[in-house]
Amino acid sequence: MIGFNEIYEEVYKECNDSLENKRIAVKNYQIISFIIFIGLGVFLAIMYKYPVFVFIGIMIWTLIIGFSKKSRQYNSEFKNNVIKKFVKSYCDTLTYSPERGISSQIYREAEFEHYDRYSSEDYISGILEDGYAIEMAEVHTEDESTDKDGHTTYTTIFYGLFARVSFDKAVFGTIKIRKNKLKLFGNKDRIEMDSGEFEKIYDVYADDKIIAMQLLTADIMQMFIDFKNKYKISPELTIRQNKLYIRFATGNVFEANVLKRALDYDTLKKYYDTINFTLRITEKMLKNIKETELWFFYNCKKYTM
Repeated sequence: MIGFNEIYEEVYKECNDSLENKRIAVKNYQIISFIIFIGLGVFLAIMYKYPVFVFIGIMIWTLIIGFSKKSRQYNSEFKNNVIKKFVKSYCDTLTYSPERGISSQIYREAEFEHYDRYSSEDYISGILEDGYAIEMAEVHTEDESTDKDGHTTYTTIFYGLFARVSFDKAVFGTIKIRKNKLKLFGNKDRIEMDSGEFEKIYDVYADDKIIAMQLLTADIMQMFIDFKNKYKISPELTIRQNKLYIRFATGNVFEANVLKRALDYDTLKKYYDTINFTLRITEKMLKNIKETELWFFYNCKKYTM
């Protein structure tokens, strides 16, 4: 895979000047419009003797609509130029479809949580050079609750990047890595790992303790720890049969921000590291599966689980 700096320089040369000019134009439009609308609201309030907040409220509402349209146009251009080129430069077999999402059925396969409402966008997919298929997208899940008056509210459960990687070999049993939770009751499937630092952050659940210990080697656990320390995000993972599922609670991803430079280095580096982490973890897991002979061909007839 191409390194981040090389990708960044390539995309910067192609996209920065044009997109940065548009970002500044949108930002200036918002600032100037805000000043004009507030001033106009105060003036009308004085002239017509209405409370100032009435006119200012109307002006701000009108302004928000204008801001939203301008921001959507800029965001669309950002995704279709910067993110699309960024993904293609990372690996030319990957494609990016900003309007498309990953299906809720695929997300449910990983058994992360129960939810009432699901949405997804920013779909990345392709076949990588090692032959395995990857699907990745932003996912937002919410819990629905209704009070005694019939008012429905939605609470975010997960908001971030989710990926599924498929390969031609499978591992027996299921392995789950989850963020630490308060342990009020024992769980027979939970296993203690060798790394005390890893144990402080994660819980590991597996059908077979030996298989889990053989797969989750010290270098893999250290990768999870390092990512958590760098970005304050704890990746969660499920391995089942010939699928690896992983998610990152990043919040909104691949969105333009008019308050930051069009090609903000740190933002794009975080996107790169998240995608790269997914692929590196998959490669290391597959290597461990093959070396320990814990795998079988997925279409093998002896599979009876």
